[in-house]
Amino acid sequence: MAAGAVDRPGRHAFPAWKPRPTAPNPPDAPSDPRMRTFLQRFAPPLLLIALASCGEASEGGGEAQGDTAAATEQPSVVDSVFPMPVMLERFRAGLAEPEGLTSGVDSRDALVEGIIRAMEATDTAAFERLTITLPEWAWLYFPTSIQAKPPYELPPGLAWFQLQEGNRKGLFRALGRFGGRKLEYRGYTCASEPTVEGVNRVWIGCLVTVGLEGEGPAPIKLFSSILERDGRFAILSFVNDF
Repeated sequence: MAAGAVDRPGRHAFPAWKPRPTAPNPPDAPSDPRMRTFLQRFAPPLLLIALASCGEASEGGGEAQGDTAAATEQPSVVDSVFPMPVMLERFRAGLAEPEGLTSGVDSRDALVEGIIRAMEATDTAAFERLTITLPEWAWLYFPTSIQAKPPYELPPGLAWFQLQEGNRKGLFRALGRFGGRKLEYRGYTCASEPTVEGVNRVWIGCLVTVGLEGEGPAPIKLFSSILERDGRFAILSFVNDF
């Protein structure tokens, strides 16, 4: 975490980043000290969540099918013996219900601009603040998402694990390309209409026109989805083109 940052429970804890100008894409193997540090701190609890969720699904004799899905992609169908209310109650145990998104961002424009500034400064604390937290996801987002509805009904622990993995990889790769470097930012576009899930509005199909200074900006998928709820915005998924 960046110097001076506060480790807030439930947030994506992104490790401090030191860009390598000669290596655009950071290594994704455990031999990389940055990755090893992340795995040592966060892989055990994430693995336990995933195993517990898989246990919920396997007691009914079924198992998840297909590849890991991003938050806004088509989820796999899971045959679980437990109804969703029971799985949600177990997953939320110990998580206080938030009143709303805590990013403090009240527009999509401000959110995207905040991501660009955090990328230039390699500000991991800012990335944590701008990204949905575990309590927010468990109480405010997941219950009305397609992943929680029939025929998918994905165990929430497994769905959160998949989201965390996608966010970790996506952010590492984006930082490997842009972290700590001056960027030319020209704006962004998203789908003309959001996906409406209860009171949530999920913006997908976003392309950010950005590039390294002197190379010229181009439209790229820097993240997969933005969550809007009650006038507040946060990054839902950092899965990207890198």
